[in-house]
Amino acid sequence: VRLYLPILVTFLCLLLFPNLRPESLHINILSSDVIIACGMGTGTASEIALALKANKQVILLNHSAESQLFFKALAQFNIFVVNNAVEAMNQAREILVNSR
Repeated sequence: VRLYLPILVTFLCLLLFPNLRPESLHINILSSDVIIACGMGTGTASEIALALKANKQVILLNHSAESQLFFKALAQFNIFVVNNAVEAMNQAREILVNSR
């Protein structure tokens, strides 16, 4: 398994510092090639919306059926749904390989 350092760094920043200032989160989202969203709250929803508006690929990890339907209705081809971290990393790898 090969990890892409920018994804790992962004993931760790969002995991370890979930209350970063909004402009920091915007930089993380807009500079990422793919976003993995874990769980759902108002902050996560706004980050997903920002990513979709910027035409980014978003992986929803462990999201409710309601949030899956909502985000798929907004951007059907940029939303991917997975059930665990291994699936999320495999999906991210596939997105990155296909985008080159």
